[in-house]
Amino acid sequence: MTKTGTRFTRLPFARWLIAEGTILVVLSVLWNFESRLAGYSALLGGLIHVIPNAYFAHRMFRFQGARNMRLMVGDLFRAESVKLALTAVFFAAVFILIEPVHAPALLFTFAVMVVVSAALRWFIQPQTQR
Repeated sequence: MTKTGTRFTRLPFARWLIAEGTILVVLSVLWNFESRLAGYSALLGGLIHVIPNAYFAHRMFRFQGARNMRLMVGDLFRAESVKLALTAVFFAAVFILIEPVHAPALLFTFAVMVVVSAALRWFIQPQTQR
C-alpha cells in the first residue's frame, strides 16, 4: 500500500500555550517595573486574549476528516462567536469589577498578544501524524 498523501496534522497546542504564556509573563514583568498596578493590568490584558483563543482552538480542532466537515464548519462559527463574546465579557468585567486599572498596560499587552498569536502561526508548524 502506497501513501498518496499526508494525514491530518496534529496541532502543537502545548507549545503554543507555553510560548504565549512565556511572552505574557515577560510583558507583565516589564510593566511591573513601572508599577505593580501596570504589571497586573498587563497580565489581565494578556489573559483576556489567551483564554478565549485557547477555548477557540480547543473547540475548533475537535473534529478531523472529510466526514466531519459539516460538524467542523458549524463548530467554527459557534467557537468564533463564543470567543468574541468571551473577549467582550472579560474586557467589561475588568473595567467594571477591578477599580484601579492601568488601561495603557492592559490594552498594549492585549494588542501585543494579538500580534504574537499571529506570529506564532508562522513559527510553530503543525506536525504530521504517522
